[in-house]
Order: sequence, then structure tokens, then C-alpha cells
Amino acid sequence: MRISEETIRRIKDAAIIEEVVGDFVSLKRKGANLWACCPFHHEKTPSFSVSPAKGIYKCFGCGAAGDSVKFIMDIEGLSYPDALRYLANKYNIEIEESYTPNELHEQARSQRESMLVLLNFAKNFFKTQLLASSEGQSIGLSYFKERNIHLSSIETFELGYSLNDWHALEQAALKQQFNPELLEKTGLVVVKQSQDKTQRYDRFRGRVIFPIHDLSGKVIAFGARALKTEDQPKYLNSPEIEGIYLKGETLYGIFQAKKAIRQADHCFLTEGYLDVIAMHQAGIANVVASSGTSLTEEQIRLIKRFTDNVTVLYDGDTAGIKASLRGIDMLLEQGMNVHAVALPEGEDPDSFIRKQGAIAFKNYLQAHTTDFVSFKACILLTEQVRDPLKKAEIVREIIQSVAKIPDAIKRELFIQQCTTALQVREEIIRAEISQMLWKAAQQRKQEQENILTNKAQHQPDKSLPPLPEEPFGEKYDGIPDELVDTTRVFQKSVTHIINRHEQECIRLLLKYGQHYLEDNLKLWQYLLHEIDDIEFHTPLYRRILEMYKDAILQGEEPDVQYFIRYASPEVVAIVANITESKYEASPNWELMHNIYIPKETDKLPIAVYENILRLKKEFIEKLESETFAEIKRAEKHQNDQQVVSLLQAYSQLAKQRVAIAKELGNVVSVRSLL
Repeated sequence: MRISEETIRRIKDAAIIEEVVGDFVSLKRKGANLWACCPFHHEKTPSFSVSPAKGIYKCFGCGAAGDSVKFIMDIEGLSYPDALRYLANKYNIEIEESYTPNELHEQARSQRESMLVLLNFAKNFFKTQLLASSEGQSIGLSYFKERNIHLSSIETFELGYSLNDWHALEQAALKQQFNPELLEKTGLVVVKQSQDKTQRYDRFRGRVIFPIHDLSGKVIAFGARALKTEDQPKYLNSPEIEGIYLKGETLYGIFQAKKAIRQADHCFLTEGYLDVIAMHQAGIANVVASSGTSLTEEQIRLIKRFTDNVTVLYDGDTAGIKASLRGIDMLLEQGMNVHAVALPEGEDPDSFIRKQGAIAFKNYLQAHTTDFVSFKACILLTEQVRDPLKKAEIVREIIQSVAKIPDAIKRELFIQQCTTALQVREEIIRAEISQMLWKAAQQRKQEQENILTNKAQHQPDKSLPPLPEEPFGEKYDGIPDELVDTTRVFQKSVTHIINRHEQECIRLLLKYGQHYLEDNLKLWQYLLHEIDDIEFHTPLYRRILEMYKDAILQGEEPDVQYFIRYASPEVVAIVANITESKYEASPNWELMHNIYIPKETDKLPIAVYENILRLKKEFIEKLESETFAEIKRAEKHQNDQQVVSLLQAYSQLAKQRVAIAKELGNVVSVRSLL
């Protein structure tokens, strides 16, 4: 179903870029823009910029760029219409679309989206069974009440119950005409093949259900706890779903916690579903769980989108704590500021809060949370460790954690702390860390060399033939077959240069189109007139140029905001990419220090003229290359009349190229004097 243009404009006008992006990463202001580590690629130094004034984002690391709609498309993997629906829902904008129950599965445009619709249906089914069915109320709801889970938390985390029935969910889904194959792919239905028949049955039966949400709040999987554990596992999770749910890339509660994490600039990391819910009820909403799995780099990066500060909560089990200390090192490697706290023996956050209350829990956290060095020393260096060799191993393990810290200043401070906590001289600690860092660097170097070696061994040689020394020289006579390949390579190089100059034309139009070059002559008037006889080679730049000309004919002088509001996501991404600058000069340089920073507008007339000349020169060189190839083909077929005509055209092109090159040389000389 089509969304009207008026509705699209309302959505784009309402979608505030910093709010939309801020739902997924923690933005910090620097100058006029907001900055964060890019959510589209792994980085430790922020290169992802959001411009509230322009309504666009751009990553100067990977090149991702666009407006609010494009961001949702990229971060959520949604189509353009579905991204618009997402934002319409966020800003309470009504879209006139209707679906009958039988059409529910048809609203998804891909298998992935179909599975998300199905998972959402299953979530609603489980919620209904918990709150409306007699079995759900007597068993599931009673269990949550016993665990002191409030109705508000049941709503916030969308908890549910699966009936103790082999086919309840499957039958309900099939009644709504969901695809049986997708029921299996999402793990909601298990299919077993025996010798004589195929068995199908619901994966979750007689269990309370914990939906697992992604960052945008969509349900991507389920965790389920059995209430009767005889002959069945206590917890059962959805299997991994390709393109939707990977256990190692998901954190339970991240959707419900992301705003609180960003506001507190701090995240608590625990293990279980009930721990997260109990802490929410205790007023600690900035908490997520690894759901009982070993911590992964992907999970850490998910937290790092919102904060660099994390406190790891360990259940009161010394053996278990020792087994999971590796997570602290992984957090340190990602540049996180790590604290830790161990709960009393036999307790987890859920049990502690139920027994002693929210205030006692908060007081305990405040009194017992320590930095990772003190925490490791307390856990590992107990009174029982009397063997000097064993103690040396433990000391080395703690020092190794310090070596993981990428920030040199932070590492220095923790080195000083280690001298006191571990009672080891500072120079010994420094020597040990230096050796560890050197070994790590050597290992990374070796790994990179291995990757390059494997690449060279397993990939075919796709290198292009070398560019000719003289593209139009006589050396090509007599080898027309090789000429075709060589000309193609040359044209590819020329095309790349043309693309750059086309991009610069578009950038100048969008940023400075309304700027006066001289009295009564705006930049867009001059530039469009000068390139009127040139057809752009790059499709997206050609589309932008046509859209610009159409707007002029309608009496508008389009700028960046015009394209952000009316253009397609592909065009918006290009516009954002080529018009956003990574650095901006502070006005204080001129106002307070009397230091003038030259602006691009100071030399705009020469910059525009020079770019037009370069574009024309490259365009003519491309025509020369194509004409030369035609000459050789005509000679091969002995078409003398065509050869003569082509030679005349080639001569005219060469004269134009020489004239433009001469003029371009003059312009460059003038610019260097300015």
C-alpha cells in the first residue's frame, strides 16, 4: 500500500534527527553537531556526526549518511515504506492503511519481515494466554506474583505464558494464515522426522515467556522458564534465526534500558531475565542481561553505543565469578570503564531485592562496587593463596587486565594502583605490561600477515592491464583486440575522475546555489548554464541535477533541506555525504583571538570556474578515447570514409582539450596567488 506524499512530508518534518539517532547511540555535543561512535561499523574514536540544523547524519569513517528515514532503514534493515511506518508510530502520525486479519502476513515484503510479524503475533498470543486464559492466570500469573513481578513490569517487558498444549500456538498461527515453514524457521514450532511420519509441535509448552527485543522494540526471540522442571530443562530459548536473532549479539532488556543508560551514562550488566526486571522495579532501569551466555564483543559494542561506563554484577558464587572474569578483560579491551560487585553468597539481584528490598540493594551496590583491579584482587588473592608461584600467576593475571586498557593515561593510573593493591614494585609492573603489549602487537601483526597471505593464495588475480603511457599514441596500431581492453581501463580511470567533478558540481549547487558570484548572478544560474551541454555520467548525480532543474522551473531555489525533505533515501544519503564537513572553525578564533580562518566562499567564483573547466576537460578526454577506439575499428573494417570523418572529429576534440587545459593552467596560477 502506498503512503501519500503529504504523509511522508509530515513524517520527515516530525522526525527530529537527534531523537531518532539518539534511540540507538549516545550522542555528545561538540560544536554545532552531535557525535558518537558509528553504529554501522566498529570504531573506538567517534566519527559519526549528527547535524540537528540540517537534519542529517554522516559517518566520516564508513561513509554512511542520510536523514532520519535512511538511518532507520540502515539500522533496522527496513524498506523505505516500513521505515516511514516506524517513524510514524514513534511520532503518533496516522497512516491510512488497513489490513484484514487474513492479510496480516502479506504486509511484510520479505521473509525476514514476515518472520518479525510472526514473532510479534506469537508475543501477543503468549500475553493473551497469561492474562486471559484460566491456565495462564492460575499458573503463569501466580508464578509472577510469587516472584513479586508487578503488572506494570509484565506490560513493560511484554511477559507471557505458553499453554501446556502441543499445538496451541501453531493452530492459532495457521488460523491467521501464517506460513507453516516460517513457524519452523522462527523456532516456534519444532519439526521432527521419524521413519514413517513427521511430527510438529510447539517449542514452548507450560512455560512463562520472556520476549527478547531488539533496540527498536521488535520481538526477535523468546526465553521461556519451565514451572515444573521434571524431565525438561529449566530455561529454553529460541534457536538463532538468520538475519534476526543471534544470541551473542543480543542483550535482554536493552530496548527497555537504553534511554536510562544514556541518561545515567552508565550500565549495569547482570545475567538473568528476572534480575533485569527486579532491578527495574527497584528503580534501576539502566540494566541489561547477557541471558546466561558468555559475554561477547558484539554485546559490549551494543552497550558502548550508549555509555562507556559499566558495572558488572556477579551472583554470590565465587567459583562462578572466577570462571567469568574474562568478561572484564573484554570490556577493558573495548575501552570501557569497568567496575564490578559481587553479591552475598547464594544471592542474585532478584533474590536479594525480594528478600531485603530495593533500598538495601542500592545501599549494597554503593558500598561494595569497586574498580576492576580491587575486585580481582579481592576475589583471587584470598588468604588461602600462600604459594608464591600461585600468587605470581594471579598477580600476572591482574596486570594482564591492566594491559588490555587502550587508553595510555587510564592505564598509567591503574599501574600506580596495582603497586599498592598487589604489593609489587611499579618498575616490575611496567616491565611486565610492556612485554605483554609487545607480544600483543606481534600477534596482531602476524595475524594480519596471515590474512594477506591467505587472500593472495585463494583469490584469483583480478588485476587490470596497465594504463598506456600515451593513451592516444600510435603504439595501438595493428592490435585492435588489445586496444579494446586497454581503452576500457583508460575509460574506467576517466569515468572515476568525471564522477569526482560531477560530485563537486552537485556539492557547490546544494551548498552555495543561492550565493551571488557577482551582481544579479547567482551560482546556480552560472553553473547550470555552463554545464548545459554536458550529460552527467553518474546516475544519482544526474538524478539530483534533474531534480534541481525541475525545482528551478517551479520557482524554487533548492538547497540541502529541500532534498532532505523531498528526495528518495538514496538521494538523501548522497546529499548528506557530500555536503557535511567533518571539521568546522570555531567563531572564537576571529571574535576573541582576531585570527581569520579563510572560508570557502572567499574563493567561490574561481572554485566554480575551475571545477567546470576540469569537468569539461575530462568529458572531452572521454569523448576522445571513445572516438579513437571507433577510428581503430573503422580502420580494421577498411571504412575509409568513416575514418576521415572520425579523424576530423578527433582533431576538434583535441583542440578543445588543449584550449581548456591552457585556461585551466591560468586559473590554477591565479588561485595560487590569492
